[in-house]
Amino acid sequence: MNRPSLLRLSRRSALAIFAIASTCVAQAQYTEVPATVAPGRFLLEADALSLVVDREDTEKFTAVGAGLLLVTTGLASNWDIQVGAELFISQRYESGGFTDRRTGFGDLYVRTKWRFHESDWASVAILPYAKIPANSGDVGNDSVEGGVIVPWETYVLGGFLTINSMLDVSFIRNANDDGYETLFYFSSSATKQFTRFLSLYAELDASKSRSSYPWQTTLGVGAYLTISDHLSWDLAMYRGLNRNAPDWNPVVRVNYGF
Repeated sequence: MNRPSLLRLSRRSALAIFAIASTCVAQAQYTEVPATVAPGRFLLEADALSLVVDREDTEKFTAVGAGLLLVTTGLASNWDIQVGAELFISQRYESGGFTDRRTGFGDLYVRTKWRFHESDWASVAILPYAKIPANSGDVGNDSVEGGVIVPWETYVLGGFLTINSMLDVSFIRNANDDGYETLFYFSSSATKQFTRFLSLYAELDASKSRSSYPWQTTLGVGAYLTISDHLSWDLAMYRGLNRNAPDWNPVVRVNYGF
């Protein structure tokens, strides 16, 4: 996960950057799903626009991400490979009369997903990933990072709701930039499909590192709009539930399969 240090940001503002970085896993919702892309097919997922706003006392942090892409293709019926890139990131930190602004290309990501269990009521996958530092404009931390995600999906109330959850254990650069530490991230979403073209969902996530970064918890709601068999849009708004989380994070996502 990309966690750049804008000079000596407060831990709260530095943690807010995680919301932008996690959008490189562009999809409907932040919660990863165990479904894989079939061989010979491609899926393009992108955050067309993601905005993070975080304010506390005299400090204000804003970040904008655009063109945060993930391209996936299948290697087998239950195995795919994914390549991601953050095409544009702009960050602005203000504290009193001090302002630090950075804009540039973000980092690259390589991921692979293996769906190892599937039944009538649940499916589970494992997804290791790595971040390759490639940023410009000093918007990244210039460190190789990575981790493992375990997403699962199930149905409740006789199929009335689809529940997706995931656990992400990642190894990130620490706040002092002198080593690595472990970050634990959990998210879960509940989705209700109303028509062929419209689904609504609610999503909750929480993250905590072993030392440097405090608990961060957010709650979001969104609408998934299916335009055609190939194209869909996802509109979401996330709100921080504690002072360590970003205040607001609206996201516009697009998914195109071919």
